[in-house]
Amino acid sequence: MSNEMGADFVLRGHHICSRGKRGMRTNFITTVYGPDIPGIIKALAQTTRSKGGEWLTSKVIKLDGRFAAIMSVLVDKEREKNLKSTLEQKYPNLCFVYTAAKTTNKEMTKIINLVVDCIDRPGLTADLSNILANLDIGVENMECKRFAMDGIHDPVFSAQLTLAVPQEAESETIAGEIEALSEDVRVNVL
Repeated sequence: MSNEMGADFVLRGHHICSRGKRGMRTNFITTVYGPDIPGIIKALAQTTRSKGGEWLTSKVIKLDGRFAAIMSVLVDKEREKNLKSTLEQKYPNLCFVYTAAKTTNKEMTKIINLVVDCIDRPGLTADLSNILANLDIGVENMECKRFAMDGIHDPVFSAQLTLAVPQEAESETIAGEIEALSEDVRVNVL
């Protein structure tokens, strides 16, 4: 069954496929990382487009001459293998990882933003990640920084979190669980 635009969406395993004028299309996630070469993101996007693909969303981070990018890619199903092999052959100094796009029911989740501040210690990021995993909370984005502060001997840890939580979840309850890590942890709900 098609709608007026000539496309209908079919869930096949973990791939989202759409059938339209071009045939079956599939959506997958590409994670790529390697040396940060000037123009590399633009070149990856152009290569994807030249093989019939398009980036639905993307995130890029650069650090100390390296970069990592994650993008949601939509392409005709019959062109998927060619796109992946072209990327790997054209950019042999980069590492590519492909995973199926996961479908989520956006109506059943909401986004909350938190800032976590405390004295830094080994294993803090892992402990924070474990708390969120145990609460079955999806981490949309997490940026952690460590820095020195006048008057405080130990480095300070600060994390900005964007979380996907069930509609009924209370921000204050989640903040309380995180603050239970130690007495110096402070969480601000934005």
